[in-house]
Amino acid sequence: MSNLYTRSEALLTRARAVLPGGVSSANRANWTPFPLYYTRGAGARVWDVDGNEYIDYVLGKGPLILGHGEPTVLNDVYGQLRKGQFFAGQVEEEIELAELISSLVSNAEMVRFCNSGSEAIHACIRLARSATGREKIIKFTGHYHGWYDGIAWGFMGMNDSSERPSLPAPMSLGQPTSDASNILTIEWNDPEAVKGAFRRCGEEIAAVITEPIMFNSFWSNIPPAKGFLCFLREQCDRSGALLVFDEVQTGFRTSIGGAAEYFGVHPDLTTFAKALGGGVCLAAFVGRKELMKRLVDTNTVHTGTYNAYPPAVVGALSNLSLLAANSGAKLQRVHHQAALLERGLRNLAAETKLPLTIRSSPGTITTAFRSASTQVVDHHSASEGLDLNQQRAWHLALQNRGVRITVEGLWYVSAAHSDDDIGTTLAAAQDALHALSS
Repeated sequence: MSNLYTRSEALLTRARAVLPGGVSSANRANWTPFPLYYTRGAGARVWDVDGNEYIDYVLGKGPLILGHGEPTVLNDVYGQLRKGQFFAGQVEEEIELAELISSLVSNAEMVRFCNSGSEAIHACIRLARSATGREKIIKFTGHYHGWYDGIAWGFMGMNDSSERPSLPAPMSLGQPTSDASNILTIEWNDPEAVKGAFRRCGEEIAAVITEPIMFNSFWSNIPPAKGFLCFLREQCDRSGALLVFDEVQTGFRTSIGGAAEYFGVHPDLTTFAKALGGGVCLAAFVGRKELMKRLVDTNTVHTGTYNAYPPAVVGALSNLSLLAANSGAKLQRVHHQAALLERGLRNLAAETKLPLTIRSSPGTITTAFRSASTQVVDHHSASEGLDLNQQRAWHLALQNRGVRITVEGLWYVSAAHSDDDIGTTLAAAQDALHALSS
């Protein structure tokens, strides 16, 4: 089928001479059959350099919650670019966006802007350590909190090294082992493991950091067990640690107040990125006033030349205003269209002999080929019986039929997806399953 992508293949060959792997982010390198190149997007569709058209459920891996090229957002960004790109100073819209976030998010008494989810997480960890005078962080296996050395541990489980078997595994070569000594990695949805970590190291734990919904890679869309987030809140309160929610994925997609509103649990600090920006490069971290004021009242440093870059601030303000308008009508549409797609995919899964499983959270769906019958509650159970070859074949079969999802099987839905898009998608998915079954 690679003849569908001859121009992309030629560009990839050219790119590999000057870009490692021909890409600028490692998670784009695993695309099937190889990384593709794109020319444009509009609404719920994108086109690649070979002229292939796709109904797009990748949406920049989450940011484009209104779809590609939302006119109001683009006009506002263009307007700011014409007025001035960059002042290394403030614009009024920075205040307006912070005020809007504070009105929507329960714990957002104060807001600080940065450029990426990884930066926002890094800042929250520093702030938690500053506020508590402690250094250890509890995180959960399989949860992704950015690629920085200090937190990129335990993404895939424990270290298999015989020299230091109790340390979490690093995400990458080049990470100093010393960083792992301050990371306690345990399985998601395991209260006894959390209690054990606090028994062993309670007075040393600065924070528990968690995705409110386990969201990344092949174990996406795993909800918290009933009461688990409340349990984390209680454990942190009892020990004096902070609770940090990584809402880079869930923020402004799960609900207009984020997953914290959806589950009714209020963290001390929260990070936002993807759906906040709506296609512009912006992130934020928010929290209680007494914590956030440490950024000016103490020597707790957070800086960045491009923080609150005016065109990004204006774009995010436009995007979030559209999402919040009319009691969140556009976000409700996202949820409705996602539920429509989910029902159709579940019907297809019931009809096929392939081990296709469906998981979901508001606005997103995960399709996985998993033969194990155990319930998916964490990284370990999600990986049981997972057929990665079938997963990649599914991705390619859909792509060849004009439907674009992530290789990991994650489907993001936007306000731009129409009923016709959903119908066309389900017909393509049915055909893809028939092809994989034969």
